[in-house]
Amino acid sequence: MENYYSKPFHELQGLDEIRLGKVDTGLGIGVEAFDNHIKWKQGQFNMVNGHDNVGKTDVLLWYFVCMSKLHGKKHLIYSSENTVRSQVFKIFNFWTGRRLDKDYTIDDKGFQHTLNEISDYFEFIPNNKRYTAYDILDLASKKHHDGLLVDPFNSLMTETNNKHQEDYDICANLRIFASEQHTNVFVNAHLVTQAARNRYPKDHIYEGNLASPEKADTEGGQKFANRADDFWTIHRMTQHSERWNIGELHVRKVKETITGGCVTPRDKPIELRWVNHCAYFINNENPLQKTYDKEAEQLDLIPKTKEHESMSKMSYGVHEEDDLPF
Repeated sequence: MENYYSKPFHELQGLDEIRLGKVDTGLGIGVEAFDNHIKWKQGQFNMVNGHDNVGKTDVLLWYFVCMSKLHGKKHLIYSSENTVRSQVFKIFNFWTGRRLDKDYTIDDKGFQHTLNEISDYFEFIPNNKRYTAYDILDLASKKHHDGLLVDPFNSLMTETNNKHQEDYDICANLRIFASEQHTNVFVNAHLVTQAARNRYPKDHIYEGNLASPEKADTEGGQKFANRADDFWTIHRMTQHSERWNIGELHVRKVKETITGGCVTPRDKPIELRWVNHCAYFINNENPLQKTYDKEAEQLDLIPKTKEHESMSKMSYGVHEEDDLPF
């Protein structure tokens, strides 16, 4: 007869690691102010929310670049609101710390070499059709990736008339997928309309500017925070005269702190200073700075793939009248 139950002694090894202080923590990026709160943990389901145009996708792409260049992680991205070209453009800038459209105008060799490197770590689900969450999971299950980004959740097609229950079911299945596939899953989400009306009050240092949202401000409500392992809010006061380029990363929830990470104080988020569309600085530290000067072979953490040529076509085979995403 099949045994459906698990007993405490079945967890002996894991509990012994805790007892002896041998639990492996997640991966960091080498900047203490960031690593104290955020750790890359395989097999987690992470939710991210934030207002439109504050840089949610940019921050997540930058974080994926950090994990690729520092730890050799490979990623799959589905972003329904951003072209593959615009995403690769951003990844290219973060990867090199230089502007593709300004610093590579005559550097054909450097351009192609960098694109080849990126192709070894990033793949994309084209957004030329709509998908359900289960379509995305089916595509993601065909090949292992260390990280998966679904951006945004709100753009996925629904399959039932009970959206509330379907959201719960999808979140449960995202968690199961993350655990079974040993993939770190990130899901980006939009906010309810009321959140866009929340401004800092009179006499506050940021009076009149858009306030950062809460977990429950996610479109669909608190259920996403309930299901997620970790929950972030990404915010930026886009109309502030001095802080328009300061991204705020609020860590709202960390389910398992024993493997590293913890929430940020309410008034002290991680601050990401955005510089020239190609770098984020945390306390004046750029975690990718040391990777820019390395020889190419030092970045080849995984075997080369056969997808360089197709990646180039997918990323830049677009109509000439398309504008670059500034």
